[in-house]
Amino acid sequence: MPLLRSIKNRIVSSKASLRLFLRAVNMPVIGNIYDFFYLRMIRKKIENYDVMVTVEPNNICNLKCIMCPYKDMKRKRESMPMGLFKKIVDDARAMGCKEIQLTQYNEPFTDKFLFERLAYIRKKGMKSSFYSNAVLLNSDKIKRILENPADLIRFSVDGSRKETFEKIRVGANFEKVTENIKKLYLERQKRGKSLPVIEVFFTALDTNRREAREFMKQWKTYSDFASIYPADSRESEKFVGIDYKKLKFYPCFNPKKLIVLSSGKVVLCCVDVDGKVVLGDVRKNSLKEILNSEAYEEIYKSQLNRKCKIEMCKNCSKGYLDSAFQWWFY
Repeated sequence: MPLLRSIKNRIVSSKASLRLFLRAVNMPVIGNIYDFFYLRMIRKKIENYDVMVTVEPNNICNLKCIMCPYKDMKRKRESMPMGLFKKIVDDARAMGCKEIQLTQYNEPFTDKFLFERLAYIRKKGMKSSFYSNAVLLNSDKIKRILENPADLIRFSVDGSRKETFEKIRVGANFEKVTENIKKLYLERQKRGKSLPVIEVFFTALDTNRREAREFMKQWKTYSDFASIYPADSRESEKFVGIDYKKLKFYPCFNPKKLIVLSSGKVVLCCVDVDGKVVLGDVRKNSLKEILNSEAYEEIYKSQLNRKCKIEMCKNCSKGYLDSAFQWWFY
């Protein structure tokens, strides 16, 4: 996995490398050969995947990052009741799910039930993970997260320098964020613990790409691994920096994955900030019923055949950029 992660980081961190890769897989002969093996691999992987469940415990965040549409989100801000959360976790466990991911449009440390939720997931024999901006990661939360750890925490640090980082992560302080993550890592090491696994990741934009290599060096000592992710078009196409709609579309939708909003509605994907494409509701149906619905199978097949009719998919950069190579690394 370290080698594959390194390859992915190299592709994404340089726009020239990303363009070269995309040009190659969109060529007539090379692209056809690539598609044959890549699409076959996607089908095979999905057949063997366990069910994956993302639960948005609340839809509250404390930042206004420039590439995130959270600041313009129209749906009601709310916290998922523990009763409904437990029902979802129980449903997931019954389906053989091995991990619950606790992030959609939220900062997990704003959730007053976070540690209770983590404990319930572990009680049911599953792993847990979430993304965080680390702003609220104070000494008390570090103590509690080490006593009741998630299995993996991904921290967002989109820059190796203060000015760059604070222009992207609006509302965050660079020194505070980096210090908080380092404190957690060092305290975990001091206690001789292995959890939570700590990933620090960097969303590559035109404004920060030049710092990608420096970022990787900075976090080599204070994380278990660091990753580079490409920016997508969920807020604006300008952050992508590539005219992606001229490229081939690759399957993005995973029919083994459910994303449950804080309201209980199951939605299409992580880009769907306002829950416009609803595929089910856990307050009315079980996760199994929703996952086995015709809607899930239809979207997956239409994407494999490159005939997806959902506007959100057709206009999203993920299907043209990320999905052209990301399945190799899942």
